[in-house]
Amino acid sequence: MSTTFTTLPGLPSACTDCGSASLFWQAGNIVKNGVQDGRLKLNEVQCQFVLGCERCSETLAVVSADRMADMLNGAKD
Repeated sequence: MSTTFTTLPGLPSACTDCGSASLFWQAGNIVKNGVQDGRLKLNEVQCQFVLGCERCSETLAVVSADRMADMLNGAKD
């Protein structure tokens, strides 16, 4: 199976600002309730994936981990 992650349904395959097709994914964690690091519970941390342009650094999409898993599972069919 070969699929590029930028061709997933609902996501752009090129930058909407500069038109470049050189896109990348970055993963990160966010905490929305303001609790200090070290005092967090697992349910207080959320993972998100950000699709960005390598040429102009435009943020094209921010996707939750649950939505990313759904898209990846749908892409394998």
